[in-house]
Amino acid sequence: MCQSCHSGLPLSFEVVDEAGIVAAATTAHESKQAWHFHVLAPSCTFSPKPGAYTFLLELTDAKRALCAFYDDKPTAVNKQLLPLLHGADALADKPTGANLSDEDEALLATIERAAKAGTRWHHHMMFPACGLNTSDRKWRLFVEIDGNEPVIRDYANEPSGVLNRVERIYFGLS
Repeated sequence: MCQSCHSGLPLSFEVVDEAGIVAAATTAHESKQAWHFHVLAPSCTFSPKPGAYTFLLELTDAKRALCAFYDDKPTAVNKQLLPLLHGADALADKPTGANLSDEDEALLATIERAAKAGTRWHHHMMFPACGLNTSDRKWRLFVEIDGNEPVIRDYANEPSGVLNRVERIYFGLS
């Protein structure tokens, strides 16, 4: 077991392979336990292994964190677990919501520009109980774009409209 003092993660975690990640997430989902995941980019603030991608699975109810390391972006496992976490239509092209704030629209435009320019960027949607989340029990969107300070936006409720657009940009769908 790796200890948080040896990584950027503010929690302890177990290293497993991809099959272990999928099995643990599926089991948690089927038994209706709280869980979520993050893909930590090689340069991510929270990366326990700089230079590699980390797939971090937080089993919130079980108070466990599992990590698998990758040389390339773990797109396949991400797409496999995303519908379990956020619903089957998580990557669907949803109508842009009039409910988005000017700050959200500006952030989305910044992310789109970075993606089109080929600038490395990544994001984290932090659930209120997420081990990475230092907000006061709020939903937190954390965006890192190479060469910029992280952008942090907190929400009282899940910002599903913003998250849908960010995920579509991330997967090159918009």
